[in-house]
Amino acid sequence: MAGMRAAARGSAPDPKGAELLRACLDLVEHLARQSLDVTTAEIETTLAVLERAFAELGDDATGAVSVALKNAIGKLRALKLEMTAK
Repeated sequence: MAGMRAAARGSAPDPKGAELLRACLDLVEHLARQSLDVTTAEIETTLAVLERAFAELGDDATGAVSVALKNAIGKLRALKLEMTAK
């Protein structure tokens, strides 16, 4: 959420970053709502989308947007590892 606020209201608002970050946040929220039934494949798909969004933003992303996406990617990777270890 901090990344969304920073992308929308920072010293240099980043509308593209805010739009991509919102879409990624929607995907993560969808996973959270069905957390008991989430599969590794769904995690991998969401992770691929977030990684692509991060690559699309490239150097155009504000610091907060980059950090937010990196954090989400890291958490999804950790969850994927945890799920495959079981």
